[in-house]
Amino acid sequence: MKIEAYDEPVELYDLLDGSLRCCDPETNRKVSMVLKRLAEKYGSLRLLARVLDISYDTLLGYYLRRNTPTLEFLRKLFKLTGERFKVKSVKGERRSASIMVPENLNPELAEYLGLMLSDGSIMGRSVCFFNNDDAVLNRFSELTYKLFKVKPKHIRTRTVEKLIVHSVALAKVLESLGVPKGRKSNICRIPKLVMRSSDRILASFLCGYLAGDGSFYGYTLEISTASRDMCTDLAYALTRLGVLYRLSEKKVNEKTYYRISVEGRDELKRLYEHLVNSYEYPYLSKVRKYIEKTGRGFNSIDVVPIDGSELKRIARELRVGRKSFKVEGIHIRNYTFLNEKPSAETFRRIVDLLTKYGRPEDDRDLETLERLKLIVKLLEHVYFDEIAEVKVLEVETPVYDLSIPETRNFVGGIGPLILHNTIMQHQLAQWADADIVIYVGCGERGNEMAEVLERFPELKDPRTGKPLMDRTILVANVSNMPIAAREASVYTGMTMAEYFRDMGYDVALMADSTSRWAEALREISGRLGEMPGEEGYPAYLASRLAEFYERAGRVECLGSPRRIGSISVVGAVSPPGGDFSEPVTVNTLRIVKVFWALDSDLAQRRHFPAINWLRSYSLYLDDLSGWFRKRVDPEWDELRAEAMYILQREEELREIVQLVGPDALSDAQRVYLEIARMIREDFLMQHAYHPVDTYCPIEKAREMLKAILKMYRLTQRAVEKGVPLQKILETPLRTLIARMKIQPTETFGDYMKKLNDEMDRFFSSVLR
Repeated sequence: MKIEAYDEPVELYDLLDGSLRCCDPETNRKVSMVLKRLAEKYGSLRLLARVLDISYDTLLGYYLRRNTPTLEFLRKLFKLTGERFKVKSVKGERRSASIMVPENLNPELAEYLGLMLSDGSIMGRSVCFFNNDDAVLNRFSELTYKLFKVKPKHIRTRTVEKLIVHSVALAKVLESLGVPKGRKSNICRIPKLVMRSSDRILASFLCGYLAGDGSFYGYTLEISTASRDMCTDLAYALTRLGVLYRLSEKKVNEKTYYRISVEGRDELKRLYEHLVNSYEYPYLSKVRKYIEKTGRGFNSIDVVPIDGSELKRIARELRVGRKSFKVEGIHIRNYTFLNEKPSAETFRRIVDLLTKYGRPEDDRDLETLERLKLIVKLLEHVYFDEIAEVKVLEVETPVYDLSIPETRNFVGGIGPLILHNTIMQHQLAQWADADIVIYVGCGERGNEMAEVLERFPELKDPRTGKPLMDRTILVANVSNMPIAAREASVYTGMTMAEYFRDMGYDVALMADSTSRWAEALREISGRLGEMPGEEGYPAYLASRLAEFYERAGRVECLGSPRRIGSISVVGAVSPPGGDFSEPVTVNTLRIVKVFWALDSDLAQRRHFPAINWLRSYSLYLDDLSGWFRKRVDPEWDELRAEAMYILQREEELREIVQLVGPDALSDAQRVYLEIARMIREDFLMQHAYHPVDTYCPIEKAREMLKAILKMYRLTQRAVEKGVPLQKILETPLRTLIARMKIQPTETFGDYMKKLNDEMDRFFSSVLR
């Protein structure tokens, strides 16, 4: 399965070594002007030096432009003023030579980093590159000059050709971007900024890296490395590009070496199509010639491990003879008699032929054909690999978070491996405003329930600081238990909830999932011989669901002392294939008043929680509007309605963009897209593992939404008066708004005051 990524340029400014000095005359002139303005604000340069925590002599040198400021100083100025300074050239020391630096991570820089991490080295104050291929050496020289405006010196040694650049600045820049100093063979890895960039950037890095550490022979492109981290990163990179590969390792003199192999015409072609946009190195020329070569050869490692005797049996039962296969150009004897494994493409052709010429006699034959078609469908996303050995490895390893449609998964390990994700349940259990949390795992996998038992004790109750398990009850009904137990598990959880509710507690009940409970009802109903309803579910499905959800609510308990308790039910519905028209979903939506629609498209775009704001709804708005107006903000309804209008307008404009492109939109229309992006990314999106962003108090949410809508109104007014939208977007306001959600509660008030002041100052200057 190809992992999608999105092309958002990564700025280098924040990554560079703070000791580097800015050599741009225009930027240094701007720094001097900003210092003059700040000196007037704080009273003098000496007082400003204390605020910035640097010596007065150093600050005076920057002010008079005798000395060039360090990047660390520019970052301090940015924190103080919110003004960002563009850095186009830097130097390492006061009297050293300057070099140019790219503003963003572009394909050429990614390719250069690949070359450096394969055959390059940072040695003291110099950057060296070793290779015996003239084409590779020339490309390194060309990129060095194009990116940094310095020319390497060519040195011939007895064993290897060497290019060297004596530049402290270049050494520091490359080290900042992820190239280790000195001997790097065991510790190097793909830089993080490359891994989080677009496919084009990643492919450019691989193109450069393979020029040094890759080799092509026969039908195999092979990459060797002594670094486990590099092996892991390369595996993830190839997976992201949709390229199949083999992993192997061997030990030589107690040292482990890793090998990644891309084999066969199909996979090499897929990889080549990604790499061909960059410079064509000698190894790429060999790959191209192999791909273009006609005749039979090793085409693919993507094979279907179907046994020859099984294939022969299926063909015989469907009464399809060898002649039919021969007419279609398939030598079926290779797979039935010689027991070769068909490639994925050949298997598709075989199934198409069996469907076309087969003569099924009964339901069993029809079922066989349907199963074969299902395997063909799976081949779009699944690679069949034989399991040679299963090991349990108890080690800490990085985990790369992503979502796979219709599931909740993330990828980790050196493979990558698929692991299960229960983040949504963890967040609801941890932050629910309830005294008791009851989690009902109805038909869950046993491993998942074991994981909940293992993980929940590690989570802390934010109100008491005690383990979350102290207020949690788990009702475990795993998938291999009897069907009748599924129905019992849901009612058991609800009965426990009512027990604690009657004691005056507020209870949160999570049922995951009611779909599996409904499937159990369907199976029991079928065995009892009852009349089936839609899709085989019993006719009383709607009433059973209603009986369950109607037991939720807030009550005043009988008896004394006076007690008020409540049950809030969160039911997870998992419709097959995401079909919202199936009976369980339809009947549930008739009963409940709040619906969160989980969207696989949002998950693929790494927007979490992946709740679709246009399809989700709440019917409690009218009931709660009075509470929100009184307790939160008198204008809460208007704020919510305005934000929803912007998101709906964005969806309408997105259709236009997909048809004719973004250039067809006016600045006034683009305002909706930019503000909607702020609402999506800076307000709706949350990071479950961030200590601040994991939970947002409603007062903080109010101020964040107000700031975004204030930005919307002011931007709209400025655009109407002829101010270019791009000029507004280039200000630090966009960054300041993006950082609202990660501000701790203690400093949030001051931060919002600074943001609003900066907004007023900028727009008052452009609206004059």
